Amino acid sequence: MTEPNLKLLGQAIKTFREQAQPQKISQFRLATLMHWEGTAPVVEIEKGRRHPRPETLNALGDVLQLSPADIAYLHGLAGYRPVTVMPPIEQIKRVLQTLIPDITQRLYPVYVMDYQFRFWMMNSAIAAYEEGNEDHLGDMLQYGVDGLRMSFDSRLLPHEGFGEIVERETLFRFKAMNLYRRHEPFYLAYPERMQEVLTAEDYARFVQRWQEVDVRMQDVYPITPQIEECIGETRMIFNIHMVEIVHLDRLFFVAYYEPKDDGAGNRERCEAFFTRNEPKNKTCVCAWDYSLNKAEV
Repeated sequence: MTEPNLKLLGQAIKTFREQAQPQKISQFRLATLMHWEGTAPVVEIEKGRRHPRPETLNALGDVLQLSPADIAYLHGLAGYRPVTVMPPIEQIKRVLQTLIPDITQRLYPVYVMDYQFRFWMMNSAIAAYEEGNEDHLGDMLQYGVDGLRMSFDSRLLPHEGFGEIVERETLFRFKAMNLYRRHEPFYLAYPERMQEVLTAEDYARFVQRWQEVDVRMQDVYPITPQIEECIGETRMIFNIHMVEIVHLDRLFFVAYYEPKDDGAGNRERCEAFFTRNEPKNKTCVCAWDYSLNKAEV
């Protein structure tokens, strides 16, 4: 189980109370709905001075009309939910190694990430963005570049096209995938953690996007999101398909690019570009070939 974070728990309950629909719920009204005598329990909880029991959090969730995910978030902050445990590295390798032949042969980019958006595998098609420079892939794995940083770090982007749409899409996927892990240390470390690796300008943009992207009950997880990339004079549109790896408890997923059939030559442009910039020796770069042991991070 996680350590209780009563301060953050109180802040979360206060935020849910003040953002209640159709109108804000006052502390007095909340106390009345909870059948409490006076507002003291509400005040104590919101100030982080009282540790509510699980049944109290469930009742608060019902009164505030929270989603099951938001109620689970409160339970996590109170220390009643466990943190995610990664499988042993050898088990991870055993499953992911079976994917290498297929990932290696694909003409278009494919990568494997875990729920924290850390890269575990990349095919050499990604090197086409670097004119076939495969060293860049190894550097990304060795230095722990993850999916969020890749979308926001302007120093890593060799081409235009990773704009607001991709940034929002990346954050939406990250938050949606971790909707029930918002209480875990790795999640709470954002966005402060990104400040250590991004430039001031990139970090300011990350914080803005992080605050803007909020996964709500009514949001529909995009099935095949699209990104548009411009490399030189070549404009390409891709559908990105995300497939969870069930044999690793859905903690990993494969993301693969597929050109959009727009009837205006997009697929042909994509095929020509990646064929022209395809590395001589197709490979699949794996994280366990580098020093970083993600299973222990």
